[in-house]
Amino acid sequence: GNIVPTSSTTIQLALGDAIAISCMRYNNFGKLDFKKFHPGGSLSVKLKTVSDLMLTGYKVPFVNENTNMKDALRIITKKGLGVLLIKKRSITTGILTDGDLKRLNRKFENFQKLKIKTVMKKNPVSVDKNTLAAQALSIMNTKKITSLCVHQNNKKNKTIGFLHIHNILDANIT
Repeated sequence: GNIVPTSSTTIQLALGDAIAISCMRYNNFGKLDFKKFHPGGSLSVKLKTVSDLMLTGYKVPFVNENTNMKDALRIITKKGLGVLLIKKRSITTGILTDGDLKRLNRKFENFQKLKIKTVMKKNPVSVDKNTLAAQALSIMNTKKITSLCVHQNNKKNKTIGFLHIHNILDANIT
């Protein structure tokens, strides 16, 4: 009997895909190019990078490592992120969370006079600004943390931005 020619349309589709992929490879067209040309698509949302979502400038909760805990409490409340990044000049030296502050307050009688550098956690987790947001979320989940420092060019102690888990969740990456 007569067979409907369905295989020819399938072959044309496969051939078109093969040509498109070959052209993409030839022109080094990658994920970031796709994101640039299709900014509103669902794939573009999944390709968002840390630099698309991070906080920068005065929004980054920086304090000097000689800050005392009384001032640290005031600043962490004002910034509203539940975390402080500690700096010495332009180098990020540590991190302190509101949970750390609560534990330290119970542990030390002279809590408010303590210098932040004596109680901070050293070497906060940092990711490159080109890290995919979904990967950053995975790092946070694995390490059971809610924020990341952001760097560029492998300079992990030179923080250029700050990423809180809410920045990712608000962007509907998941």
